[in-house]
Amino acid sequence: MPPKKQISKEQIIDKSYELVRKKGAESLSARILAKELNCSTQPIYMSFCDMNELKNALAEKSMGFLLQYIENYSDKNYSPLLSKMLGYVQFANEEKYLYQLIFSSQIVNLNKTGTLVDSDDELELNMLIYAHGIIMMKSFGTLTIEWEQIRKMIINAYEQFQSK
Repeated sequence: MPPKKQISKEQIIDKSYELVRKKGAESLSARILAKELNCSTQPIYMSFCDMNELKNALAEKSMGFLLQYIENYSDKNYSPLLSKMLGYVQFANEEKYLYQLIFSSQIVNLNKTGTLVDSDDELELNMLIYAHGIIMMKSFGTLTIEWEQIRKMIINAYEQFQSK
């Protein structure tokens, strides 16, 4: 009879999520994760065929967190779409490593899934592209402005896109 599995798939995902949130996905390896879980790498590879499968599971969990974050961010002073976009950019600002994991994993295709916006709605798609552009420039250090100015830019873009 094989030994009882003591480290669950959920424990592996949860610990991996903590590590990625602090240091980024590139810092995650089976050895580092095993050390954090106080086990060998065997339970990791028994639960996931490789580290890419684990990273995809983390990206899915992170996407769920992103969607929940946006829902909780809701600002009654703005339209639902504008509030959603402000939450989206703020998430990327606060959770840089999770955001990077989500969009580098290739499990998320916003144009096909309609996860954040309805891709058939021109205003929603324009806002998503604009917000995503700000996030990318901020992430790579080519945009060095503070959150309040970014917030104003998103509100202004919304008003401009809406008036077309």
